[in-house]
Amino acid sequence: MPRGRYSVLSGQARKMVHAVLQFMKKEHEEGLLIPLNLVQKRTAAATGISTRTVQRIAATASEAEARPVFRTPGKKRRGVKRVTGIDGFNQGVIKRCVHNFHLTEKKLPTVQALQKKLKADINYQGSMTSLSRILKQSGFQWKKTQYEKRVIIEQTSIRLQRIEYLESIFKYRSEGRPIVYAGESYVDSSQSKPSGDGVKIVKGQGVVIVHAGSEAGFVSDGLLMLKGNPKNTDYHDNLNPDIYERWVRTQLLPGLPENSVVVVDNVSYHNKEEDPAPSSNARKAEMQSWLHKKQISYDDSMLKPQLYKLIAQSKDRYKKYNLDKILKHHNHDVLRLPPYHPDLNPIEMAWAAIKQHVSNKIVTWNVNTVMELIEEKANQIGESEWSGFCAKAMEIEDDYRKSDVVIDNLTEEFVTQANDSTDNSDNYSDSNSEGDSSEEEYFGVNSEDMPSTSDYIFIEELRAVP
Repeated sequence: MPRGRYSVLSGQARKMVHAVLQFMKKEHEEGLLIPLNLVQKRTAAATGISTRTVQRIAATASEAEARPVFRTPGKKRRGVKRVTGIDGFNQGVIKRCVHNFHLTEKKLPTVQALQKKLKADINYQGSMTSLSRILKQSGFQWKKTQYEKRVIIEQTSIRLQRIEYLESIFKYRSEGRPIVYAGESYVDSSQSKPSGDGVKIVKGQGVVIVHAGSEAGFVSDGLLMLKGNPKNTDYHDNLNPDIYERWVRTQLLPGLPENSVVVVDNVSYHNKEEDPAPSSNARKAEMQSWLHKKQISYDDSMLKPQLYKLIAQSKDRYKKYNLDKILKHHNHDVLRLPPYHPDLNPIEMAWAAIKQHVSNKIVTWNVNTVMELIEEKANQIGESEWSGFCAKAMEIEDDYRKSDVVIDNLTEEFVTQANDSTDNSDNYSDSNSEGDSSEEEYFGVNSEDMPSTSDYIFIEELRAVP
């Protein structure tokens, strides 16, 4: 199998090379007069590849405990997501467990202590390696105490945004303003119910759903459904600012109560800027024009880095979003959730109920049938269910308020090392580290039975967490 000098051997070709190598080893063992040290060279000559490549293939095979598996280097593979591939809602469940740890244990957790608590509370089966990565993705960091113990602390910037959000929403409620929660999600073939005949569910075209609701129920005629592009790994890629703005103008605004506050998260199409500040790569004239419009003094002799320094110092103060302007024109306000906090948005519970409904009904994936089921369930979720969702979100808000006070008190009790910088490393290992774990490393659910984007998996667990 002659190859080009820099070509990559496929997994099948590597398997064949290994078979030739094993054959020639067997010849040596059966008495053929070939020295063992020449077996690899003879294999290289027979297959037309380098001796070094044969040595690598042999080393790969020797590292395998049973039957070796040969893969094509660099090939992208779509596989079942492990624990670190959980969706944002389930990350919110883990975040809630961290804050619950503060309240119940009255101390800052280590990864080992948190893993133990998660196992007891929500049947978490992942390793400390997986857990540390999830925590890192959820805005936590590690700090060393004066006793060299590493504890988990939420980033100060995220805590600040949550505290400010909680203050704002409390103020709006005290003014009697309606709070309307908007959101988006995605339903794909992972929500299909196994047929029981052993036939695997093939990933098909999914459905992007956009809606908004409050204690009074879903906004009338607010449901938007789009057939998703199956090539997009993130459902947000199926939406853009233009589609979202059209939904806001034609479906959201007509159904909003007067003087509403619309809660959204921080995805890009919610945050399209009006007159955005120039980037550091913008032309010098663009920088000067922006500074002039904002009445920020600068000197004509300033170079681009100096001009951009002025822009960077001021741009947050002048940041304005199209969504805010559209809603403000109709006497509504926008409130943005803090990062990594889907559990503060009750529409996530509505999505979970919708996905559960689809999962219970669908065996053979058909995107048109799925859209009918989504609409059916959305129409069934009324005022009483939404009131419960909102009440649960308010309980979670109160828990965060209590937890933030506890965190302040706990961090007063220890001193982090003076030279200790943010430690976001995830070099935790245990007997079940992610490197050796199987692809069934989920929250107590076998990967063949668990949807890969199952927002609804933890609804009951979330309600059970104090």
